[in-house]
Amino acid sequence: MTIGSLWNVWRKFWFEPTGTSTIAVYRILYGILVLQVAVVHLGGHFEEWYGAKSMVTLPTVVNHFWFNEPRFDLFLLFPQTDASFLMVYAVFVLAALCLCLGLFSKYSALAVWLILLSMHHQNPYNINGGDAFLRSVAPFLALSHCGDRFSLDALIARKRGRAPTGLANPWAQRMIQVQIALVYWQTFCCKVSGEQWLDGTAVYYATRLDDMIRFPAPFITDNMLILKALDYFTLVIEFLAWNAIFIKEFRYYILAGLLFLHLGIDYLINLPVFEWAFIFTLVTFVEPADLDAVFLFLREKLRVWRHGAADKAVTPVITS
Repeated sequence: MTIGSLWNVWRKFWFEPTGTSTIAVYRILYGILVLQVAVVHLGGHFEEWYGAKSMVTLPTVVNHFWFNEPRFDLFLLFPQTDASFLMVYAVFVLAALCLCLGLFSKYSALAVWLILLSMHHQNPYNINGGDAFLRSVAPFLALSHCGDRFSLDALIARKRGRAPTGLANPWAQRMIQVQIALVYWQTFCCKVSGEQWLDGTAVYYATRLDDMIRFPAPFITDNMLILKALDYFTLVIEFLAWNAIFIKEFRYYILAGLLFLHLGIDYLINLPVFEWAFIFTLVTFVEPADLDAVFLFLREKLRVWRHGAADKAVTPVITS
């Protein structure tokens, strides 16, 4: 393989126009997750975390987290009152809803990113890795063509005679893929640098965190053979998730393994947002043509079901 051919592969990966259905589906899933954070986790308690009289005040955060460095925080632009903070919260909820619907998609994603960034700087003690990941991929979602399909933006453009072509430069979507690959690279490196993952006991200890267990599964957590198998499976699948996942022939097998991993963790351990942030982002690796084929299959099945239901609803006419 020549340097020229490698360069062509590199350019094709980043810039060859591809379908936009995948990034559009991710926009919807991302918006749903952010909306859940805003409404379920923060609804009714926003001012307790980010208000003028929150549990952790801004001066405390500045002294112990900002380290005399500049930080982006939209809350500083408004009067430091609960009413001002609740106004920002309302914009946050509205932007997440617009992202789900695909209305002003790019601007909605930008607003979500800026408010997430502000919230995480305002109170860095109320986030986990899933929240941080949502923040890190939001700017790339804002720069993508996420509103070209399955959106009100596309419907409005079609009404105005400017319907999207369905093909677009995928570099922003690729950046989201790189972001999650870097997460798996980091987690893999951290795991193999210690002893517990290598000797097969890490999952055993993780399932002994009683205050974090969601649903008991003694047939798994009390079986050391299964626990060791899950330990080494995690190492293998996370190793493949930052390199081989970019090889088309292996991709869907790796995605299936990662889905099994994250669903298993989500079942056993209570980590709000964390697992689903990664599960939803795995969608970005699905080829648009394959996703369109799935939608076509489901539409056909729905059409057949509707016709079958309509035929059964027709009462036969009996003539004498």
